[in-house]
Order: sequence, then C-alpha cells, then structure tokens
Amino acid sequence: MGVGVMRAQCLAAALALLLALAHPATAQDLASPIVGVWKLTSFARKEIGSAKVVEVYGEDPRGYRIHTRGGHAFYMFFSKDRKAPIGAITDSDRIELYKTMTTAGGTFKVDGKKFHFQPEVSSGQSLTGFSYEFEITGMTLKMMTEPRKNPSGGPDFFFISSYERVE
Repeated sequence: MGVGVMRAQCLAAALALLLALAHPATAQDLASPIVGVWKLTSFARKEIGSAKVVEVYGEDPRGYRIHTRGGHAFYMFFSKDRKAPIGAITDSDRIELYKTMTTAGGTFKVDGKKFHFQPEVSSGQSLTGFSYEFEITGMTLKMMTEPRKNPSGGPDFFFISSYERVE
C-alpha cells in the first residue's frame, strides 16, 4: 500500500476515534460492559441452512472493535496474511488489499443482549444498520449478527466474531 494511502487511512481512523471519544457519556452508557477496546480473535461467516463456515480473514485475523461510552463504535478487521505491494501500487494490488480487510464506524445502542449498529462510514460504503446478539464472559466478547441477505444471490448468512478485552 502506498505511503500516502496508508497515511490517509490512519489519519481517517484516528480522526474517527477522536470524534467518537469527544462526546459526553451518560450515566446509562457508563454501565454497559461492552464499552471498551476489544481485540479480534475470530471472524467467520456461517451459511444458513448448511454447515458451511468460512473464516473470512483466515484462522488468525487481526483487528479491533472500539465501543465508547458516548455510543460510538468503530472496527477494523484484516487478514494476517495480507501482502504488501512491491513497488508502485497497481489496481490489482488495491483489489487484493480491499479483499483482505473491512472497517466501519458509526453509532450503537444496547438493548439487553442486542447491540444495534448504525454505520456512518465503511470500507465498502454499502453497510446499513444491523444488529448483533452479544455475550460477555470474563474478558471475552462473542457477537453474532442477525441473518443477512447474500448480495451475490447465494445462501443467506450471519457473521460470528470473538474478541478479547484490551481495555
């Protein structure tokens, strides 16, 4: 990835985090155990109606989720095996890099064990609001999305992800 593109992405991520942290917290938000920084440990897509499970970013994905007291969320997920382009970045390089990552930021609300996420920005810019069921056990967060329509016409699916609390 070119230095300019990488700097722009890092700057955008830092700006999104700073903006999210700038909002005041309410008493109700402070009580939510989902608030914090979570390190991705697994990310899979499960097809509905079959036993097929795809580890979208491999067996050892990289990434983080951040949930603020003010109700903002941001995530970045990457394949561990991403390859750095050699020389000038080509369109083919950009496609491969895009296929090995996802990121989004927006707002969230918690309702019991439901996490409702409303993205404002995303790497594909096609995400709409969706919900997760979540469970926190000790330092581990597990999330499962509601079923999603497959945009390519294949079987519908849902995502299952796990995280370890960083802070």
